[in-house]
Amino acid sequence: MRIGSYKLHFLDILIIFVVLVVITMLFWLRISRKTQWITVRMIISNDEWWWEGSPPQWWLGDSLSVGQTARNSLGETIAQIDDVENFDIGEFYRRTSVDIKLRGTYDQRRQLYLFNYQPIQAGKSLDLTFGKTNVHGVITYIENLPDSYQDKTIVVKMSAVRPWIAQSYKEGMEMKDSLHRTLAKITAVSVSPTEATEIIEGVTGKSSATQNGTERKYPPSLFRDVTLTVSLKTYESGGIQYFLDRAAIKIGEKIWFQFPQTIAREAEIIQILN
Repeated sequence: MRIGSYKLHFLDILIIFVVLVVITMLFWLRISRKTQWITVRMIISNDEWWWEGSPPQWWLGDSLSVGQTARNSLGETIAQIDDVENFDIGEFYRRTSVDIKLRGTYDQRRQLYLFNYQPIQAGKSLDLTFGKTNVHGVITYIENLPDSYQDKTIVVKMSAVRPWIAQSYKEGMEMKDSLHRTLAKITAVSVSPTEATEIIEGVTGKSSATQNGTERKYPPSLFRDVTLTVSLKTYESGGIQYFLDRAAIKIGEKIWFQFPQTIAREAEIIQILN
């Protein structure tokens, strides 16, 4: 067979046939799978979240906003941010999660959603670029996202804290996320002389009323006990209520609150009011 002055050999014809078959199959796969939008929740992290990947620094969470989109090489929108939950967890770190709509397909045979020909699965990492921001994280929910949080009120106690720390807690003080939604609010404050009979401060700077052999002893008169009543947002998993920073709402559990001007460090839950 000749095309112009070029003579086609059997191998040429075979290669052309294979290429046409591959192109036809790819085109058929593209049009046969119905495109749909899948909503997922993703925790921003540099590793698998179930192995305690490091949370991002403040600048990454602050660069994400509702409505941002990711596009493919053809300029088509393939992902859009529907919600951002970004809040302080101490130092320069943030706990950041995003609700994202992904443009994907459903694989009937495997009964899985696909995005960029990869399965969408809880625990699987996902890498996207929104404008000038690259986001890497782990999928935690698919479609059935928790639609609301529950309000809980607890009483927490911090023993043997410095007076200037005790004085920093004020009724009405709030912990908020980057969208100014209230995550926790102090509704009552009680400060009293510490009940500890001996204060020993270790090399880490933490105060203890029980450990011996640490650096220096202080008179109890220099310390205070603080009791806070706090209303907070929680979610339920496996029959257990959790604060958004993942502390379980249980008597005896330690919980942290990052307020704008002060921190409630390792506050022990002593009462659950509702």
